[in-house]
Amino acid sequence: MRNSTLFCLFAITFLLPFSLQAQLLNVESVRADADSAGWYGQLEFDLSLNQYKEKVLEFTNESNISYFSDKHAYLFLNEFKVVNLDGASVISSGYSHLRSTLLRAKRLSPELFLQYQYNNNLGLQNRALGGAGIRYVLFDEENWTGSFSTGIMAEYEEWKLNQQPAIENKYLKSTSNISMRGKLTPQTSLLIIGYYQARPEQFFQARSILDTKLQVSISSHVLLGIKFTASYDANPVIDIPKLTYELSNGLIIKF
Repeated sequence: MRNSTLFCLFAITFLLPFSLQAQLLNVESVRADADSAGWYGQLEFDLSLNQYKEKVLEFTNESNISYFSDKHAYLFLNEFKVVNLDGASVISSGYSHLRSTLLRAKRLSPELFLQYQYNNNLGLQNRALGGAGIRYVLFDEENWTGSFSTGIMAEYEEWKLNQQPAIENKYLKSTSNISMRGKLTPQTSLLIIGYYQARPEQFFQARSILDTKLQVSISSHVLLGIKFTASYDANPVIDIPKLTYELSNGLIIKF
């Protein structure tokens, strides 16, 4: 790619989401680290600014471990967030995500995944989902890789905000994403991924998510990460904003 094209892509990626939060895990950022078979681990510590019903500062810890065999990939990823607003109330969120990619070196790869998630800030008490899909590699060049994934998942969620009655939902949804990752310089990498999740009977009233991540190498095992995620839910289950976003930065330790 030409430098001017990369600069425009970089600018558009970071500016557009502000007019659009991600509750989904960015699997591609971990997948990018594996260039051979073996075990991989990653710890990340972030401070972030979030926009839900009000602006809050948040501390995030991520711990990821994965195993890549010659044929398959297995990823187990966790995230925990906590914030103290007024010295007494603690708002937290987090997830655990398990994913396997079969025949990972092929252009077309089946995937299986499970995830558990909660977000007390938004009133999401529990969300559990599981599904399967297909990942297709669109292009794989020296510095840039692009892929498209699509599949189906079963989702259970429980919502409760303040003193309102709890709401439980069980859905069957389609889930798709398109991603691109690559190097802007030898020390700097960029990941862009967009998600689209919808119930079949309401396909155009979906949960749309855009996730970007910029990483700058400080040493062979330490990186600086800047991450921006934005989400728009066309039909929130409870009275929360349709549009939410998160901007964070922190240190990443790889081993």
